[in-house]
Amino acid sequence: MVRPSLSSLKAFDAIVSTGSLRAAAQALSITQSAVSHQLRRLEDSLGVALVARSGRGVVPTAEGRRLAEGLREGFRLLDQAVDGLLSKEQGQRLRVRCLPSVAVRWLIPRLSGFRERYPELSISIQYADYLYAPIDAEADVLINWLDGEPPAQAEGQRLFSGATYPVASPLYLDRVGEARQPVDLLHWELLHDHSHQPWQQWFRHHGLNPATLSDGGIYQEFNLLSAAAITGQGVALCPLRLIEDELLQGTLLTLFDQPVNEQRAYWLFHHPQPSTAVQVFCDWIREQAANGAVQGG
Repeated sequence: MVRPSLSSLKAFDAIVSTGSLRAAAQALSITQSAVSHQLRRLEDSLGVALVARSGRGVVPTAEGRRLAEGLREGFRLLDQAVDGLLSKEQGQRLRVRCLPSVAVRWLIPRLSGFRERYPELSISIQYADYLYAPIDAEADVLINWLDGEPPAQAEGQRLFSGATYPVASPLYLDRVGEARQPVDLLHWELLHDHSHQPWQQWFRHHGLNPATLSDGGIYQEFNLLSAAAITGQGVALCPLRLIEDELLQGTLLTLFDQPVNEQRAYWLFHHPQPSTAVQVFCDWIREQAANGAVQGG
């Protein structure tokens, strides 16, 4: 029997972890056909079927489950050995992939507290895409948003709500006056995040169905949207956890209590069997999410 290659075993582990060939290909940064080829090679070399089709995904067979359990422990030991060597040579570095909005407005202001508590750990931050994709081998931790629950096989923990509320700066309210009822906002400058759809949903929640909305600016990224709101350009729909400082300082005010995107939340993901350093960081992140606003770094 030809011994299976490490690449085919890694591909199979990714297939079981993600539940589909497509997601495994994304996690490994290779094509879906390459993953399928690796799976066929592995099954041919072992002489058994390792997965079976289930809807749009795949599930491991009994033999596949036994192999996956052994691989999970084996890869954990490999990662542990490499992590131990790297930590001795250059200190432990955590690779955090994070949405730009969360990184700039929530995570980075808190990192000084993490460094004070764990000076032996260093962090590199990468931007995550806005569309959710499983965490890949190039990151240890992923922070992203999801509408609804993550895939069952994902190692994820909910951090905080992503529901968005209408907010505006006192600079803008000084010009336009007070918003007494939702219909008032139809005549104000509305700031849009990617599209007009969130504002359309918000008005429908209040029994309003405007044929057209304000031609206010559309901002591709939340940091741009929030900056426009803070400087008095109009009214924006924002998740409150990402504008905590502005709400505390009074540079942004919530106008109504009814949010939209109530199904949205920000999630923390890591690989199965995380290293001690990753677990420490994830515990700290959950602590920060539970505590709310930044407290002295």
